[in-house]
Amino acid sequence: MVQIGNYHLGRAETTEKPQMDAGEVFSLWDMLLSRYDIITKTQIYQNFAHDPDLKAMLSIGLSGTLEKQATLLENEMNTHRLPLPLRNPKSVNLPSHSEVIDDEFIFRDVFFGIQGFLDYHARIIRSITTNDKFRKQLIDMAVDELYLFDKFVKFGKLKGWLRVPPIYQPQ
Repeated sequence: MVQIGNYHLGRAETTEKPQMDAGEVFSLWDMLLSRYDIITKTQIYQNFAHDPDLKAMLSIGLSGTLEKQATLLENEMNTHRLPLPLRNPKSVNLPSHSEVIDDEFIFRDVFFGIQGFLDYHARIIRSITTNDKFRKQLIDMAVDELYLFDKFVKFGKLKGWLRVPPIYQPQ
């Protein structure tokens, strides 16, 4: 019998069912749900953003990171035959009101959101001890998030939206 991932060739009695403990199942479900919420929030921000560079950064985060991670988490849920949480609409189109939200506010909220997700990734990764494959996926997702954070730091400095503390110069 040969088992490649969740595909089996040969006798079914000798296959290993994918294993995940209850905490890991909750973490998987919660991470997917949080991705759905952040995808929706990012789409809303795309409607309000005016700066073309900010729109491009939001697009990179949306399609290059968030959607990709949501798909990986959905596949993991399907592997374990877990019900998917309800997903928000695929896209959000709102009329923008430029006086309500400005580009710097959008940048700062996304920036702090990424910082929060980095902490969240670390807390979840350290609790995943049963399913090695899932832990590896989460580590890869955290690394992607770190690279995105690095891009946002550089972008925020360039735009003057990142409030950098003053340089310490001892006397």
